[in-house]
Amino acid sequence: MKNGRIVDGSGTDSYAGDVAVKSGRIVAVGAIDGDAREVIDADGRAVTPGFVDVHTHYDAQVFWDPLLTSSCWHGVTTLVMGNCGLAFAPCKPEHRESLMHIFSRVEGLDMETLQKGVPWMWTSFPEYLDAVERMNPALTPLNG
Repeated sequence: MKNGRIVDGSGTDSYAGDVAVKSGRIVAVGAIDGDAREVIDADGRAVTPGFVDVHTHYDAQVFWDPLLTSSCWHGVTTLVMGNCGLAFAPCKPEHRESLMHIFSRVEGLDMETLQKGVPWMWTSFPEYLDAVERMNPALTPLNG
């Protein structure tokens, strides 16, 4: 990326510069010369680290929307799941229906959507995390 306005998240003022990325990792920041496989001209744009969404209710949505689109569309790269008092794990099989009912009211989701969209392969929190990981979500979940 060349010619961007870098906001590095450290609290210092933004500055003009370039960012070099190799194998998905930032390897240099500042004035960078050299060849690149791809160059993005960020003139007039802010270049920032990812943003963390610290309170989400994606417990169910991750199963039908592994891109977690409402967050990634806003620049979020990492999100926190399962930290709310209304989380999908741990949950015993006999409590699933009542939990889905509460979740449907709080989140404004149709019960049928939850019943068809959530695979309920878990009872414990670690089992829930395994189920989420199998969805290969686009964002990195941090689980509270």
